[in-house]
Amino acid sequence: MLLVWFGMFFFNIVGEEIFWRGYILPRQELAHGKYSWLVNSILWGVFHISFGRDLLLILIPTLIILPYAVYRTKNTAVGIFIHGVFNGPMFILVSLGIVK
Repeated sequence: MLLVWFGMFFFNIVGEEIFWRGYILPRQELAHGKYSWLVNSILWGVFHISFGRDLLLILIPTLIILPYAVYRTKNTAVGIFIHGVFNGPMFILVSLGIVK
């Protein structure tokens, strides 16, 4: 399971952060200025709708904190770290069968 986690970490978390915060957010800054992190949060939330309403509600703090942190620091690695910290424990709970 740990090997699966490393693959998921790279392709899901790193890939998602490079796309959303490394590529999209800087372009949103040109169009939306200081509100670009909020636009990014909303669109990232729309992207996660496919995972279900319950998960989306749980994700609200992350959907707000993560884009804001990357916007303020101008560092995508911050987003990768935060995303990993939030996804890591959940992956462990799912892999142990505690959460389905």
